[in-house]
Amino acid sequence: MAKKKKGTQIQEFENVQNALNKSEAFIEKHQKPLLLGFVGVVVAVLVVMGFKNYVLAPRAQEAQESIFKAEQYFAKDSFQLALNGDGENLGFLAIIDEYGMTSTAKLAKAYAGVCYKLMGDYETANSYLKDFSAGDKVLSPALKGAIGDCYLELEDKEKAISFFKEAVNSENEVIAPIYLRRIGLVYLSMGDAQKALSAFEEIKTKYAATQEGMEIDKFIQLAKTQQK
Repeated sequence: MAKKKKGTQIQEFENVQNALNKSEAFIEKHQKPLLLGFVGVVVAVLVVMGFKNYVLAPRAQEAQESIFKAEQYFAKDSFQLALNGDGENLGFLAIIDEYGMTSTAKLAKAYAGVCYKLMGDYETANSYLKDFSAGDKVLSPALKGAIGDCYLELEDKEKAISFFKEAVNSENEVIAPIYLRRIGLVYLSMGDAQKALSAFEEIKTKYAATQEGMEIDKFIQLAKTQQK
């Protein structure tokens, strides 16, 4: 985040100081009601902490244990079982419903989206993939790319490119060159050889040591040929 200008910081400090002065006068006049209110806030905080420690934490542990079998089915490409379970073990969809407030349920949304994508149900896939959010530098861009893949299958090339670009913006050395090449190929299919060439040359400049980088010359040549 960019640093704030000094003048802005001074103004903010003065605003805070004025607010504090007003608060002190208010407290002197209404000390007893405020103390009672403060106790209420403390009680509320304790209730929330107890909820987290004694309700959410055990639920999170249950969710982590429940997702294991679904992940195994996913690894074996048994996507229906991964999604819906096998009668004894929960699938991703049930985990999302049962443990909705846990991080495991969020992960299950990502799994469910990829399952539907690989099963060819691209609209349902995107409904789950778009609902997933994480700061992970590998998973998040990979899922953005997967959303783009779904849009490409749905023949919405502009939206596909926009999500591919989000994946590329991560600058992840595994994910970015894959989706840069995909961007280039989509632009070629749209007849925009110049933008395709730009994407391919970015791979050559930034990701030359990757598999995509080592194979990019032929795509650069293809884009240049289409320019003529």
